[in-house]
Amino acid sequence: MLDALAIQQFRGSILMHDSTVSDNNRFGIRPFPRVARYPTSWNGEMTFEQISEDIRPCAARMLLRQYRVWAQDLDDCLQNGLMYVWEQLVADRDFLAKSSRFEAAIIVCYRSKSTSIRKQNLRYEYMEDFWTKHDFKHPEELRIGGLERFKIAGERWATWATLTDIRIDIERAVLTVYEQVKDDPAGLLALYAATTSATSKDLAYVVPGKGEDAIRWRAAAIRNQLRGMLGTLQREQPTWREKFDAGEVEPAMKLLERHPEQDIKYAAIRGLIEGKSSRQAAQAFGHNVNTLQYHRRRANKQLAQVYGCTA
Repeated sequence: MLDALAIQQFRGSILMHDSTVSDNNRFGIRPFPRVARYPTSWNGEMTFEQISEDIRPCAARMLLRQYRVWAQDLDDCLQNGLMYVWEQLVADRDFLAKSSRFEAAIIVCYRSKSTSIRKQNLRYEYMEDFWTKHDFKHPEELRIGGLERFKIAGERWATWATLTDIRIDIERAVLTVYEQVKDDPAGLLALYAATTSATSKDLAYVVPGKGEDAIRWRAAAIRNQLRGMLGTLQREQPTWREKFDAGEVEPAMKLLERHPEQDIKYAAIRGLIEGKSSRQAAQAFGHNVNTLQYHRRRANKQLAQVYGCTA
């Protein structure tokens, strides 16, 4: 009799529990969702984790052997490729329904961004390669980069010590010139152009009324001043302007004689020789300033060629 009563009470509690669950569902409570599964042509429906583990070994071999990916970049490449596959499966669950395992691995490799990563790696030089290329035997011989074009002869001590001294001298020279031009905006731009990779064209818009040519000639004067202050650091080859200012005018005159005075090429060459800006030359010879600037760039290269030096 007691067993029958206990069974009846147990059944009642189950019914009450089912009723409570039903009531809770009416209030928006949902059970945990099942893991999504996606159809594949080689192993039926699989979760993304299973798909990833299935195609990762094949994709890794292809990236290392065919795409020449470095081992330290392999995980990043696989992550990029698998992320693309995941995004496509979310958009279309049948994305791999007609693709084989090998084709899925090819998709991962193709979307791995291995080319971008390889290009990024080429911008840097690893320490082991650096030491091998320069044949350093001792750590203290590690030298400062960027000064390879300067010739240092007759030194009897470590190269890095001399190059460190040179770098300090350069910094002092630049600071000296800075003290002279710090109140002149155009002078500061010229100093910046003379000591960095920025061009006068990039800086011309900063100071109103100062054109590209004005900053270029000012930067050239600052470079000459710095060379004078750093007498041991002589550039290997002078420019055509330096040769012309030193009295070697015949090559420029011969180039100028090739063109009639009415020709815009004549105006471009003569304007460069006389040190005129593009605007001044355009007004003096009656040409459009934009067209003249184009011919001035070509004339600058021609002058460098006839003088046998850099522009």
